[in-house]
Amino acid sequence: MDKKKDTMIKDAIILCVITLVLGAVLAGVYSITKEPIEQAQAKANNEACASVVQEGDQVQDADAELLKQASEYLQQHDLSNQQVSDGGENLLTHVEIEEVHPTNNGGLVFLATATKGYGGDIGFALGVGADGAITGIAITSEAETAGLGANCENKEWQAGFKGKVAPSNPAKNMYYKSTPEEESSQVQALSGATVTTRAITNAVKGIMFFADTVRGAE
Repeated sequence: MDKKKDTMIKDAIILCVITLVLGAVLAGVYSITKEPIEQAQAKANNEACASVVQEGDQVQDADAELLKQASEYLQQHDLSNQQVSDGGENLLTHVEIEEVHPTNNGGLVFLATATKGYGGDIGFALGVGADGAITGIAITSEAETAGLGANCENKEWQAGFKGKVAPSNPAKNMYYKSTPEEESSQVQALSGATVTTRAITNAVKGIMFFADTVRGAE
């Protein structure tokens, strides 16, 4: 019994040592790769922001005050652009905005996350011109289903957002499956990926509501 007990203790010690060593190795790898990963993501975000503005326009530095205003707006309004009542679902459940950048031509560029994708969060950059129309969208990260929701990275589909404005009826979706109810504000849904489409367009709609307030639109 004593010999068996000694063996079990030795095995437990060995497992503890292995666990500690592996933990140290993983921590070391994380510390080495963390900065390059962050730099790569920052570069990708900057390129995405530059790609969603009109030709000749330039993106300025992030505006902390606009970000604060955007966060407050999303917290106070719902998907129909109404004031949230007690216990109601606000826009923050659909979209989180990380950065707001003014542009030289009076537009805005948002770095944001659609929070209700089929595979989780979907990162994107959205440009909105001074006239309130979308100047471009670029997906920066996603984990959607290959061949379905992952098609949100298709440049042709993203191009469908260009020129769209917030829906005249705020309660309406910004996508359609067969026939658009309002071509000025709706994009074609991704085939077989309604959840992905809804997540992105709901996030975009929330941003458009806020952008209109910055412009002073009614």
